[in-house]
Amino acid sequence: MASFDISKSIKITEAMVEESKKSTTRDKYTRMLPDESFVKNEYGKIFEIETTNTYQRIKVAADDDQIALLLKLGENLQPPYFILYVLLIPRQGNEKGRYQSEIIEDIIDLGLFLHKFKDFLETDGRHHIWIGTVDNSGLLIYDQHNVIYSYGQLNNQLATLRKEGFQEQAFSFPVPHAHHYYSENDSYEDELLGYWEWEIFPLTDQDTYEN
Repeated sequence: MASFDISKSIKITEAMVEESKKSTTRDKYTRMLPDESFVKNEYGKIFEIETTNTYQRIKVAADDDQIALLLKLGENLQPPYFILYVLLIPRQGNEKGRYQSEIIEDIIDLGLFLHKFKDFLETDGRHHIWIGTVDNSGLLIYDQHNVIYSYGQLNNQLATLRKEGFQEQAFSFPVPHAHHYYSENDSYEDELLGYWEWEIFPLTDQDTYEN
């Protein structure tokens, strides 16, 4: 996988904030063209199985309708669930950090939350969102690069992905790329953080990465 200068990524990201406000579309994640303009990054409907000494996971390219895909994959997990909302770039004076939800009893309640904030989660790069199971048997992470990482229930998740038309193919983040934050999304940051009584934890090193 290509190396990436994270300091360059940060400069690009900050430079794109004002431009994002002028955009007629809300692309969460873009790649740079040779003329230094930015376009929506599209991976295609692909996934990759990643195996290390400590875990095996599926890395899923999620160009569009990420919340619908999350819920389809979430149906393979054993409830009850919890959500970890990872706020990397606060834009409303909120504390950056990991916000852990109360227990979510079933897929219906999970879907109510995700659908309510669907547009915010899919069009803004200030965050990641995790869906975990209380029994620690499965985890989904939808990150700011429009990638979903799936841990646990791998056979069921692979069957779901193939049913949805995804094919296995290695892929990586484009270099350079930019994350976008939109002023019209700012109020949703406050609304989401008011949805539950969240328990707040500090960010960790694994919350910010570019490879």
